Amino acid sequence: METGLIGLPLSGKTTIYNAVTGRNAATSAYAGGKKDVNIADINVPDPRVDDLLALFRPKKTVYAKIVLKDLQVGFDETGGLASDALAQIRNLDMLVIVVRAFESDSVPHPSGKVDAAADLKKMVESLVFSDYEVVEKRMQRLEKEGKKGSREYEILERMGQRLLGNLPIGPDFVPEADLKVLSGLTFVTTKPILAVANTGDKKVDLSSAERTLGELKIDLFTLQGAMEMEIAQLGPDDQKEFLTDLGMKEPALNRFVRHIYKTLNFISFLTVGEDEVRAWSVQQGANAQKAAGRIHSDLEKGFIRAEVVTCSDLLALKTLAEARRQGKLRQEGKEYVVKDGDVLNILFHV
Repeated sequence: METGLIGLPLSGKTTIYNAVTGRNAATSAYAGGKKDVNIADINVPDPRVDDLLALFRPKKTVYAKIVLKDLQVGFDETGGLASDALAQIRNLDMLVIVVRAFESDSVPHPSGKVDAAADLKKMVESLVFSDYEVVEKRMQRLEKEGKKGSREYEILERMGQRLLGNLPIGPDFVPEADLKVLSGLTFVTTKPILAVANTGDKKVDLSSAERTLGELKIDLFTLQGAMEMEIAQLGPDDQKEFLTDLGMKEPALNRFVRHIYKTLNFISFLTVGEDEVRAWSVQQGANAQKAAGRIHSDLEKGFIRAEVVTCSDLLALKTLAEARRQGKLRQEGKEYVVKDGDVLNILFHV
């Protein structure tokens, strides 16, 4: 699952990237004119995996992963996103808009004034404008082909009206059946969007930005970028000490991942054995057969049933055999709705 960080120049986007990943990417890359993309594979923190690792001692342990990309975003003369940025954004599963929420004499805001709400509007409107261009061009093409009354045209017209109101399309605005009609087109504002306010010692008021995002139905959370970047460079013990001193319960990575999962409506299920303990991410509400497909397509196609036990029960009873003996290992069919923390063993035939 690929997530991209985007933001205006000097928003502290790469600082947030470093705070979350523990990397040390150059934070002055944008100012230096570089177009490199910083990429990191993030292990999703999950104490259940750690506990199962201690219990099963497998040859391999795999956490659920998020691929985080720190993108350098440029704009064209019309105010939309530059084509190279759009090409990268269209391949993402989710967008995270980093907005500047700190004052700094050494790093002045490009416009001369820090205005988180205005910066958010600029970023969202650039995404909206880029999608509107796609809609407009496709509608013009359909008109030339004499297909103005087609279902595709009607869907595009509805989307265009929303975009003209400076509103992102959103992942729930267009039904899945309609998206299939538009399968040849890619829109950036149909992706889930989350906003991160990068704060510092001189945090600015975020009430206006929160109202703006509330209207757009985009969640906002804060990270104290520069300080949390420094903490992320430390070892685990030193991190805990500094976080405690600052009154923080967990590092930036944990808070970031939790908000990503909430925005995507994700949960995690697990598979265990002597060879491997592994966590898998899946959308909440997915059934056992769909979850099997996350492991391998053959398991979904040849699905027979799933053996299911909660992670807490397995940890308490120590073995799958004991869980089965005590009736905690259940047999479930393909329509069983997978719960967060379920441990699954898929039985299949191909």
